[in-house]
Amino acid sequence: MILARRLIRFAHGGLTTAVLAIAAVVSSPALASAQEAGEPQAAGIRALLSQPELTLGLLLQAVVDPGIDDTPASAQVAAARLLLSGTLDGGFSYFLQTNFAGSPALLDGRVGWSRSPAFHVYAGRFKAPFSRELLTFAGSIDFVNRARVVEALAPNRQMGVQVGGAVGPWVRWAAGGFTGRSNSTPNESLAGVFRLEGAGIELAEGTLSLAAHAAVGRDGAVGAGAFGPGYVGDGVLLGLDGRAELGRLLLSGELIRADWDPTGGADVDADGLYLTAGWMLVPEHQALVRWDRYAAPGALADDALILGYNIWPTAESEIQINWLIPVGDGAEPHRLLINFQLGF
Repeated sequence: MILARRLIRFAHGGLTTAVLAIAAVVSSPALASAQEAGEPQAAGIRALLSQPELTLGLLLQAVVDPGIDDTPASAQVAAARLLLSGTLDGGFSYFLQTNFAGSPALLDGRVGWSRSPAFHVYAGRFKAPFSRELLTFAGSIDFVNRARVVEALAPNRQMGVQVGGAVGPWVRWAAGGFTGRSNSTPNESLAGVFRLEGAGIELAEGTLSLAAHAAVGRDGAVGAGAFGPGYVGDGVLLGLDGRAELGRLLLSGELIRADWDPTGGADVDADGLYLTAGWMLVPEHQALVRWDRYAAPGALADDALILGYNIWPTAESEIQINWLIPVGDGAEPHRLLINFQLGF
């Protein structure tokens, strides 16, 4: 009954207003004419800024929360990113990404070398090879935010060295040693991370990707997400993920479990998962639903249902509408999130 009353109140409030506003924007003559004309301005920008030796990218995200279920309204610039990347002589490459909307401003700073697709080595600050949704670029994830279990447990960006490559057309592997999220660590933070993935496996109507990953180490390198960079102790993180794109149907999911042995304390564990299904209604519109479960350290599992709707007015723009619905006695607030995104 509580959920039903929330649905009714929501339908008469922020959702109706937001959807009508977005529909007006998406159906505007300016956007329609841009699509019909083949987006020549965007094509010109891509041609100017995308060269093998030097590629410049941009991601802007403005997220609006109209405020429902006694939640205050808010708006924020979630991302204001500049990306610089390229491949140089001798197989050397570089990748630099900054975010002026957050701290630290430097997200990635990576130097790489590759002799062939079968082998590469990276050094610097970048995402550890753990979790498909974590490794997916922020401008390409299915929902406004990543799943809670990914944000809380995956090692995320760290300082370190990684080797990896491709074995045949489908199998990829990556392994690395990482020392934490910043240049200076207050302890002996260290983690070894490994990921094995079968990617792009061809099915009758699409492709399938499956992966397993693990991280074993100590201190902040394996505990910063859940406990902060000051965590001291050992830890093991294990995960599985998969994604199938079958014509207009999308199915994806991920499971992560963490076990920690803090110095001077009792063992602690946490786990979570998400299951996502999506359907491409037309090439520019997609409907999504996600079951999001997370059991934080020392807490019971908390469930939430997320309904999503993605619109691509042009090749460089996207509007994401997410309705977060707590299930049972879930601790997550009842929220509506609308992300206006531009990137190239």
